[in-house]
Amino acid sequence: MRFDEMELEAVAVPDVVTVPDEPEGPTNDAPRFKRLLALLTDLSLFAALSLALSPLLPSSFHWTTIAALAGFVGVLSYYYFVGTWMLWGKTIGGSIFDVKVVPAASEAMSLRDASLRYAGVALSLVTGGLGFALAALPGGQSLPDRVSGTRCVTAA
Repeated sequence: MRFDEMELEAVAVPDVVTVPDEPEGPTNDAPRFKRLLALLTDLSLFAALSLALSPLLPSSFHWTTIAALAGFVGVLSYYYFVGTWMLWGKTIGGSIFDVKVVPAASEAMSLRDASLRYAGVALSLVTGGLGFALAALPGGQSLPDRVSGTRCVTAA
């Protein structure tokens, strides 16, 4: 039988879905080292993109050309991080190291939460990693987690 000759059967969907309460025991928070490796993997993608685009710049480097390249990579990184967090909850680095970003309050991440998380990541990178150092505190949440109300968990 060919696939276009098959008939699909209807499936009954229950009206009410019950979600079990989370256990009081330990959570499946992602280890800090895995989170760091996932971030470094994602940042290396944009370093490679910058190097790949640099031959397209004029031969005389002026501050405006460098600013234009930095702005382009910055906008592209915003769409990459926010888009992947909203769609799948993880980036390419997160997929490699099994790190997923989940919102604390709801099932799906909103554009506001993802944008706040991106702003926290950018601020943490600009300050030399001080925002990421907050993960060493007892709560285990970095600045991007605290600002956006998310947490990083092991995806597996």
